[in-house]
Amino acid sequence: MSLRELFGEEHVNDMMTAWPTKPAVSELPADSRLPGIANAQLLHAYLDTGTAPADDIIVIKDSAALHPRAYTTASRLDPAKLAKWRGRGYTVQLRNINRWCPLLHSVCAAIQTETGYGCHVTGFVTPAGGQGLNHHWDQNMGFIYQVTGRKTWQIWEPAVEEPHRDHLACNTRPGSNLVRHLKGTRPDHDLALEPGQVLVLPRGWMHNAHARDQKAASTHLTFVVRERTGLWIGEQLTKTAITSTSLRRVIPPANVVNLTAFAEQVDQARHLLMHWLAHADEATLAADLLDRARTERDVDYA
Repeated sequence: MSLRELFGEEHVNDMMTAWPTKPAVSELPADSRLPGIANAQLLHAYLDTGTAPADDIIVIKDSAALHPRAYTTASRLDPAKLAKWRGRGYTVQLRNINRWCPLLHSVCAAIQTETGYGCHVTGFVTPAGGQGLNHHWDQNMGFIYQVTGRKTWQIWEPAVEEPHRDHLACNTRPGSNLVRHLKGTRPDHDLALEPGQVLVLPRGWMHNAHARDQKAASTHLTFVVRERTGLWIGEQLTKTAITSTSLRRVIPPANVVNLTAFAEQVDQARHLLMHWLAHADEATLAADLLDRARTERDVDYA
């Protein structure tokens, strides 16, 4: 199991050398095992039995999330409370399903082994006529698999080039001018995702997804793929470099608070880092970073 559960063999081969940069919709491969692994019955069973971890559940409507006490009892998911809010039009977001669903864990692990990109899965159960999150963008690639129902996706080109974890999604700022602008601007893509279809949504593309015009509930899974960048390599190299004894030595306070002395310390650290990088074995570093890329869990933003 790997990306081939979402895309055909030829498509995956193309993606390995030309990673998608624009939104696109494709059909789930006919031989995909994903419908048997993750379906609406599975997601609803977690919610109806209260067996999903409460910490990974968000109940949200129009980007306003409820306090966990509203749908938990004794810190555990309460199916009766949850059903009440779902009946009032709230979307339920099941985060990090791969942490507690072994079959989805295996899919994510296979994607990470195949690509070197971290992966986790989030599920969305949206009632007919409802909307969970409003206009926003994500800092990671998303592969959205529509399981049941239909969901409308309004998509705009990125406002931030190559967004990183420090570029917050635009809906994190109440009253954002950008959100107001989007609401008054025609989207670059306006589509209704059907069951069995997969939407490729590259990081940074602004979107507004909803089921407001639907008469049936919508269920979809988002495979969040956290790509590797040159910045990730730089951060990993820096983490490795600080194992050097010379870079771990304490700087006396007097050399920190005095600008001239501190500038000398900065220059010294820069030269030590450059010396370490210049003399480190590239093949060894690459092998170590590849192992991290394929195995690290809870991957940070790209």
